[in-house]
Amino acid sequence: MDEMKQAEDEFAQKAMIEAVENQIADGHPREAGMVMMALTKNGLDHDAALEKMADVLAVHVAATMENQTPFDINAYARDLLQLAKG
Repeated sequence: MDEMKQAEDEFAQKAMIEAVENQIADGHPREAGMVMMALTKNGLDHDAALEKMADVLAVHVAATMENQTPFDINAYARDLLQLAKG
């Protein structure tokens, strides 16, 4: 059972990373590209920055599903910007 949970977690993490990569490529939200540049400028490697950003996205996706509310792109963008300040 633990292996299944780990596989699900890895799949979810990869999906979140892919979503962040798409956001950066699409320029929406624009904060995604800005935060990626800030994080890598501050010494994080690209993959570590993606993981941090994916973690923020995962929190917002989980809240959206749990609360059955629309995805709040503005709150997500705001939290991404907090990463760059950290």
